[in-house]
Amino acid sequence: MTSTAQPVGARRKRVLGAAAAGAFASLVVGSNVPGPLLPLYADRMSLSTFAVSALFAVYLVALVITFTVMARTRLTRYAWALLPAAMLGGVVADLSLLAGGESVMFLFLGRFLTGTCVGVATGATATIVVAARGEKGRTIASSGAIFGSFVGLILGAVVAEYLPGPTTTVYLVHMTLLTVVAVVLVIALYSARETLRVALHEPVVGGTPESEPPVERRARAAGYGIGLAGWAIGGIAVGILPTAVREQTGSDSLVVGALAPVVLLSIAWLSPFVFAALQTALRPVQSLALIGLGAVLCAMGVVLASLPLVIAGCVCWGLGQGFAYACGLRILTRGLSAVEQGRTASRFASFCYGLTAVLALGTGAVSTAWGTGAGMTVAGVVFVALCTTVAILGRDRWDVPKAAESPVSQTVAAPGAV
Repeated sequence: MTSTAQPVGARRKRVLGAAAAGAFASLVVGSNVPGPLLPLYADRMSLSTFAVSALFAVYLVALVITFTVMARTRLTRYAWALLPAAMLGGVVADLSLLAGGESVMFLFLGRFLTGTCVGVATGATATIVVAARGEKGRTIASSGAIFGSFVGLILGAVVAEYLPGPTTTVYLVHMTLLTVVAVVLVIALYSARETLRVALHEPVVGGTPESEPPVERRARAAGYGIGLAGWAIGGIAVGILPTAVREQTGSDSLVVGALAPVVLLSIAWLSPFVFAALQTALRPVQSLALIGLGAVLCAMGVVLASLPLVIAGCVCWGLGQGFAYACGLRILTRGLSAVEQGRTASRFASFCYGLTAVLALGTGAVSTAWGTGAGMTVAGVVFVALCTTVAILGRDRWDVPKAAESPVSQTVAAPGAV
């Protein structure tokens, strides 16, 4: 009896882990579906570049708010209910975006709802997948986020370009995807309910306040800075570049506009695995140099209306992004327990998302006032200054002593964990 029950239980855990990761990835798909459509909305509704960047930034604002709430509460104990609820919210967000083709108010509402749902699903997915798969679950959920972003961009561009109803069909497709995956998720959750009941009702340890991360101030600043550098490039690439490329090159193709962020995300997703296979990795200074170089190339590409230069910049950005974000998280979580790391990681994500929204809005404001070339030039200067400052702050502070690394932080720093 025992020998039969164990394989069945293990199989249910694997199915639960895959279903939760798939559910999260399908939600993240919805976060990037509107990206390639932003230039189309701008043309149809006469939106300024600032308004377009605000549409992107409202998603980040919702994420910051949700991450803050999740980090300060114990809501993840109800992960079994939060993840299906987030998927239902994703359908509601799609309905709002569906109506957004006629009213920009619904676009903003849909983007805010999408950010809220993805923020809730992030913590819930990590909890469920770790309960089902252990430490391996952390990399599964994170890889699902990058994969979902990649698919969302391609889905939004291809469906809008080649199928009728460019601002409606893609949301109908995404709602169908969410519904199918949600059914699979609910079945998996019910089948593994005993596993979740044990994993999600752990005793609360109290009596002593949690210690601050054992990281000196300068190293902590470097950790936040390099993480921001890695994260913010995605915000500029998805929120600003599609509109800038189409405007500067005069192309009407949504696929051309989405090409730059697709290249960035595909390389960011694949490069850690390639480097791992080669048994090497980029050093933090090399990641910062690639991010700075990518910013210069992207700015030049927009100013000179050269798509190859923009693509070259996104290749540099993609190579530097994953390693930079993982390095920042590794520095900030060295030596922490699992509970402390979860809260620190949430603060880290809130910081990166928040300042990414500020940078996207600032770039959009400059682009509206003086043109997209000026906006990308300012963004390039900011990235170069940020990377230079962080490189100085992190000098002789990048290496983490093996004794100071917890097993959790080592897992987070592994390829595919960003």
